[in-house]
Amino acid sequence: MSGDEARTARANLSWVFGPGRREVIQLIAEHGPAAAFDRLTAGEPDADLLRPEVRDRPGTFRDRLAVSTDAVADAQTRCRVVIPEDPDWPAGLTDVDAAGGYTPVCLWALGPAPLPQPATAVTITGTHTATAYGLWTAEELALGITVAGRTVVTTGAPGIDSTALRAAATCGNPVALLPCGLQQLYPAASISLYDRIAETGLLLTAWPPDARPTNRRWQANRRLLATVSAGTVVVESPARGAALATLRRAMRYGRLGMVVPGPVTSAMSEGCHRVLRADPQVRVVTSAADVLEDLTSAVLIGGV
Repeated sequence: MSGDEARTARANLSWVFGPGRREVIQLIAEHGPAAAFDRLTAGEPDADLLRPEVRDRPGTFRDRLAVSTDAVADAQTRCRVVIPEDPDWPAGLTDVDAAGGYTPVCLWALGPAPLPQPATAVTITGTHTATAYGLWTAEELALGITVAGRTVVTTGAPGIDSTALRAAATCGNPVALLPCGLQQLYPAASISLYDRIAETGLLLTAWPPDARPTNRRWQANRRLLATVSAGTVVVESPARGAALATLRRAMRYGRLGMVVPGPVTSAMSEGCHRVLRADPQVRVVTSAADVLEDLTSAVLIGGV
């Protein structure tokens, strides 16, 4: 099978069935992407297998399939479809696959920057309800890490993530890893930032262009966020913050976990302080220099 055929087949699988269904991944492994697509669409698939945007569209499955394949052909003229067979496929995602986790059948990319690789990328994330202290710290970290030649990877979520993304875009080419399609960008407050990043950095997602952001997609996206970089830095997080789940997952995959401490009176740093007390492997960082030093040490001793 040619690279173009595999790319189109994976794009169709992503569009119709979503990015990481186990049944789809299994069929691809056994038969290849084109044969997997043919087998899955030969009859009427189980509705639970279909992506909601496809399942809920009116008409017969054949009608919905025709619309989907036409949409894939159009989307491929607007953005790049990256597949595991490509040499620049993010190496970190192979760890998800090895652990039997959530592995996208392809990625949808817009922008000229390279895809994130553990050797050069750093994830910065934190709470949506950040304090002034947290926003300032996220900005300083992102600037310092970017100036040092590393790629900042984060989402465009309000608070810590969008602040780090905006700061990195002022002096480098960050990667925005998104839980939605490239035609359903979220949140609206970050649209102008996304437009800028599409010109110099990279918008990257496991979801087809028409996919809306949902809670389940946010959770899945955080699993990807944890694996594509060498380490995750949490700037602020309450006790049960999603950023801490990203940190723990990153460490589970052998990545470096780093946390910025905050004021002891701040509820937005409570989660950071708890994880620092509970896990001696988590590193305290207070500057970009700390992050870079810890990442270098991890490489020298055989880590990421």
